[in-house]
Order: sequence, then structure tokens, then C-alpha cells
Amino acid sequence: MQRLMLPGHYGRTVEVDLCSHCHLVWFDLTETARLSGPALLDLIGAMALTQRLPHRTLDAKAGCARCGAALKTVHNRSRWGASLHLECRAGHGAYQTFAQFLQEKGLLRAMSRIDRARLLQTQGRIDCVNCGAAIARDEETCRYCGSVPSLLDVARLARALDPEGALEPQAVHRDAVRQQALQCEACGAALPPGLSVDCAQCGATLAISRLADAHERVVTLGPALRAHAAKPSPEVVKRRLEALDADLPRRREFTAQMEAEAAAQRGHHRLDGDWDWSNLLGSGTNPVRAVLLALVIWFVWYFWR
Repeated sequence: MQRLMLPGHYGRTVEVDLCSHCHLVWFDLTETARLSGPALLDLIGAMALTQRLPHRTLDAKAGCARCGAALKTVHNRSRWGASLHLECRAGHGAYQTFAQFLQEKGLLRAMSRIDRARLLQTQGRIDCVNCGAAIARDEETCRYCGSVPSLLDVARLARALDPEGALEPQAVHRDAVRQQALQCEACGAALPPGLSVDCAQCGATLAISRLADAHERVVTLGPALRAHAAKPSPEVVKRRLEALDADLPRRREFTAQMEAEAAAQRGHHRLDGDWDWSNLLGSGTNPVRAVLLALVIWFVWYFWR
């Protein structure tokens, strides 16, 4: 396992483990949600480097990377659809293939027949987005790692790296198309249904099957992303504050609901009047508890002798 120390949100560091030969990434608990834009860029770069190595299937007897406990397959739902994990039964974390991680982030989509034909015409081969191996024209899955042939959407990757739109003027944001659109955002030309690898009119790259190529397209954003993380622009700070102000009513409502539930729970423990018998179990000095304890000791001593 290769340990990566990646920058997280609010200046924190996120520790991620990478299994190079198996093309797996291990996340503890909620680490995947704590990755910042620069961290995601660095992680994809590390993934791309491991694709130079031959794939090795994870041992069926492999256990948790932390405690060695058995693993279980977990099917989750994200905003982008189904998500698959190999999770520790003790809850320490989970393995994901590179493709599963990218799919969970909404960066992948299945490759169509037209996509395959276009890739073979322009590049002469189809690459597995998970392990980097070559995929034959008619293969439904990669023969080495079992991943479904997919394309990485460059536009979504750029938006995932910069969700606040601080670097919107960068050229990479104009090099791709929305998945649901039928025209190229770079030149506006109409796209035939299913054709989304590149634009036949202007040649703009829309989706890529090799992680190394995708990383090369967006790596130029790295310095600007790190500068933005260190010191956001005034426009971004203003948007953050406006979002917080808009969310205040929901937060107040949630706080009031929690206080009401806590008050109702305390009411269940009251036996008579305003006396709360749960205070006897609390910490600190309590004279009633001291008297009751003294009486218990006296009774025990009286009957024991």
C-alpha cells in the first residue's frame, strides 16, 4: 500500500492508501468527502502513474487495511447513481477500484459503440480507465480487472476540481461538453447522437479513456487551485457568505427541532413536579445522592453484622 498525504478542506490533511498493482484506493470512513480540488488532482495523477504496472487481482482472502477483518460488498447510492465498495465489517473503511471511485464522483460514463469506433479510428486502441490495459473492440469488460469500458468526462472533472468556479476563465473548462447536450460547447457545432469523444468540427476533446491523458489536460489548473485554497478571491468569499445566510433559516429550524426533542426526552425521566431523577446519575456533587448512598451503606452494615 502506498500512503498519500493529500490536502483536505480547511487546511487539514487527508491520508489515503493506494494499492498500485491492484488499482485500488482505501478510504477511512468519510475521507473521500474531505478531498479538496488539489487533493483530487494529486490522487488522479497518482492513479495514472500506477496504470503503468500490470494489474493484479485482489486476493479473495484479503481483509481490512486497518484491522484485517473480513470485507463485505456494499451497494450505495450517490447523487450520480450506484456506487460499490468493499467495506470493512468493523467499519474502519472501504476499498474502491479507480473506476468505482471516479464513478462515485460522477466523472465516468459507459462507452457507446460509436465511442469505441471513434477511439479506434483516432487512437488505434481502447484503454481501460481503471487499470490502463487495452480492451478489444467487442469486449464488454476488461479482461484483467473486470471494469466496464468507460470514458472520463473532462468538463465534469474540471468542475469537480473547481466546484466554486474560481478558475472559470481557464481554457480547460471550454474543452468539453455536458453529457446531456447535443452540441459542442467549444464551437457550438451539432453532435451526432452518441458521438462524444471529440468534436468533428473543431476537434475539442470531450471525453477521455486514459487517466494519464485526462490528468494531463487538467494538471495546469494545479497552481491556481492551490492558490485559491490558500486565499480565496473576494468574489468566492462573498458567495460563501451569501450561501450561509440563505441556509440560516434551515439551521435555526433544525436547532429548534433538536431542542424540542431533547426537552421531550428529559420530560420522560421526570416522575413528579420539576424534580429530574436523572440528576442522581450525573457527575458533580449531589447532596441527595450522598444521603441515599450513606443509607445504603448503613443498611448493608447493619444486616451484615
